[in-house]
Amino acid sequence: MSDQAFLRECSLANGLQVTVSDVSCHYYGGYWQVAIEVRCLVPLEVGNFPDTATAADVRRLLGDAIPFIRRLERMAVAGDKLETVRLELLERFDRHLLPFLNNDRFPSRFIQTEYQQRSKKNSRGIPCLL
Repeated sequence: MSDQAFLRECSLANGLQVTVSDVSCHYYGGYWQVAIEVRCLVPLEVGNFPDTATAADVRRLLGDAIPFIRRLERMAVAGDKLETVRLELLERFDRHLLPFLNNDRFPSRFIQTEYQQRSKKNSRGIPCLL
């Protein structure tokens, strides 16, 4: 398997560019970890935030674009089943992940979720440090 073999690119109705790559690798013996990696950059749009201060804080924490990366994988696949499993993973991407990414509300929801996760105070389990 080649490193990061390009499989396909999709231009979505909501403006996102999605790339799908084969990141499979040899596991052990005659077995493989078959994996496809789905990537896209979700650009920040100021219109998604209630005020400019929030937008500036989001841009400070997250940058101009946030990478969305997901892996679909299956472990311990026999060498003669590689292509079948890869096609199954691509079909799973088409059936489940692509409609999710193509939703008009996905970019703003993804940005909000990432912002909430990164702006939480990290208490490290010690309540008095909040």
